[in-house]
Amino acid sequence: MQMCSQITNKEDARSLSAMEQYERRRQVVRAHERGAKKVQIARELGLSYTAVCLIITRYVNQGADALLPHKRGRRAGEGRALSSEQEVQLQEMIKAKKPRQLQLDFPEWNRPAVAELITKHLGVQMHIRSVTNYLKRWNIVVERAEPRPQHGRLTVAAVPAVLTVPTAPLVVSVAEPASVEESPT
Repeated sequence: MQMCSQITNKEDARSLSAMEQYERRRQVVRAHERGAKKVQIARELGLSYTAVCLIITRYVNQGADALLPHKRGRRAGEGRALSSEQEVQLQEMIKAKKPRQLQLDFPEWNRPAVAELITKHLGVQMHIRSVTNYLKRWNIVVERAEPRPQHGRLTVAAVPAVLTVPTAPLVVSVAEPASVEESPT
C-alpha cells in the first residue's frame, strides 16, 4: 500500500509585513462572509485551517479591530530582572565607589564585580551576559585588557576587563527635522 502525502506550498505568514498580514486577515473574513468554507479559504489563501479558524473566531468575538496589526513580543523594559529603581541605585553605587569600598574582592569594576554587587545588595542571581546587557544599557563600557605577545602571538591578558564609568550623565542631542524644500518641476 502506497501512501501519498499532499505537498502544499503554504507561506509562513510570520515573514509577511504587518500590513500584508492585515490584508490576508481581511481576505479571510470577506471569504467567510461570502459563505466560503474554512477549508476552501485556507486552500485558496495558502493558510492553515487552524489560522483561518483563529482569524474568523477573533473577528466574530472582537470585531474588525481584532484584525488590525499590533506590535508583537515584549515591550521595552518588560520582563527584566531589576526594576528601574534598582538599576538607578546600582549605577549610583558603581559611579560613587570602588568595589573594595562595598566589601567586594575586586580592585576595579568589571562584570563579575557588578554581578557580585547585584547578588550581595539585591539578592538577585544574574548571568554574566545579563550583566553585560545592563552595562550596555547604562552606557558603561567594558574595556578589554591590552593584548600582549605570548609565544609570538597576541593574546588577551588574563586580567579581567575593566569598566569605564562615565562621570557625566549621557546627553542625547535631538536633531531638528530638516525642512523639505520644494523642487522646481
